[in-house]
Amino acid sequence: MRERHEMILQGHVDSGAEEWFCPSCGRRMLVRWTPEFEKLLLEHGDDSAVHFGGKGGVRINDVVVTPEPAPAVSGSETQWLHSNGIDWE
Repeated sequence: MRERHEMILQGHVDSGAEEWFCPSCGRRMLVRWTPEFEKLLLEHGDDSAVHFGGKGGVRINDVVVTPEPAPAVSGSETQWLHSNGIDWE
């Protein structure tokens, strides 16, 4: 299992981006959320560790993605999908 390091929000830089820091390995990065998400890594720190953090009472830890089952389609729709190279089953 990979090491887990908690990132700490240090503040904001002149551009408005957030500066995040990992006290365990020294990773530093800038994150801009809007108008388009952008992340700039200033110091790599431990690239093999899983880095996580949160702000405003919200924390992000483990994320589990569970796919929803494919919606049911009619026979004619399934035939169209197959004839166009799409395996829906």
